[in-house]
Amino acid sequence: MTLLLAIIFFVFVVGAIKHGYFSFANVEYSFHEHPVQFIIVLIIMLGAAILCTYLFLQEVGVIK
Repeated sequence: MTLLLAIIFFVFVVGAIKHGYFSFANVEYSFHEHPVQFIIVLIIMLGAAILCTYLFLQEVGVIK
């Protein structure tokens, strides 16, 4: 489950960076219109992806 969440978060972040736009919680974030909010939300999503990856590696036994 954590691997699936990590993949989803990474895809979300990469897609948002590629397009420069995403919609989250009924709010549209565009890098050109709101760069600070865009970057903050992407950092939070990237942190969630890294956390899920860490938890997955811990479950598998790579990290103890």
